[in-house]
Amino acid sequence: MMMTIALRFIPTLIDETDKIIKAQKARGADFESGNLINRAKNLIPILVPLFINSFRRADELALAMEARCYKGGEGRTRMKQFNIEKNDYISILVMITFIIISILSRR
Repeated sequence: MMMTIALRFIPTLIDETDKIIKAQKARGADFESGNLINRAKNLIPILVPLFINSFRRADELALAMEARCYKGGEGRTRMKQFNIEKNDYISILVMITFIIISILSRR
């Protein structure tokens, strides 16, 4: 579930990053000039709002999942091999008997 949610939000984060970069460029930020250290420092005004918005979005998603009673691992099915037991054979026998009786009663 976590991987699905993470993959679903990649395009959203890319769009949000583009909006933040455009907003910072409109305010006069320069991301292309300078050496590697200056470029890394210039990314801070992009990363801070991006992280804040990501955490806000994650909190909203968590609240929405709680509102829909999502509990995660609790009550979920597990992958395990089921074996036919005595009660299963009895159920199959009862169903076959019921089907035979219903077919014979129509004739």
